[in-house]
Amino acid sequence: MKSVFQLIATLACAVALTACGAAANTEKPVVLDPNTQVKELSFTDPVVGTGATAAAGDNLLVTYTGWLYDASKPDNKGAQFDATPTAAGFKLTLGIGQVILGWDRGLVGMKEGGTRILSIPYDLGYGKAGSPPKIPGYAGLLFEVKLVAVTKK
Repeated sequence: MKSVFQLIATLACAVALTACGAAANTEKPVVLDPNTQVKELSFTDPVVGTGATAAAGDNLLVTYTGWLYDASKPDNKGAQFDATPTAAGFKLTLGIGQVILGWDRGLVGMKEGGTRILSIPYDLGYGKAGSPPKIPGYAGLLFEVKLVAVTKK
C-alpha cells in the first residue's frame, strides 16, 4: 500500500511540474541590431539660428525629415519614414506631449532660423511597439529639424 501511495505521489508531482513548465515564459528574447540603436538623446546644430530661443510652452513652426537611425549608413540615415506634411510646415507646442519625448526634450534651447539634428533612442521615440508599418519596435530615430518660427507664450 505504501508503494502505491509513493507511486501516486510521484506521478502527481510529475504532473504538477509539467504544468508549471507549460506556464513558463515562451517569448523569444529581443535581439537588437546595434546599428539601429541610439544610446542617449543627442543633438548637433549644423546651423545655429539667431532668433528667439525655444522653451517649453512655446508654439513652434518647423520643417523636418525623419529617418530610421542606422549607424552603417552615411550620416546614420536609414530609411526615411516621414517629412513635413505640407510646405506650410508643422506647428507644435513644445513640452506638452504633443510630439515624441525626444522632440519635447531635444528642441529646447534651439534658436529660430537654426537646424538641429536629433538622434533619439527608442524609449524617447515610439518605444518597444514602434509605429507600424514605417517604424519598427525598438527603432532609434534621426531627425533634421529646421525651426522656422517661435511664438512665446
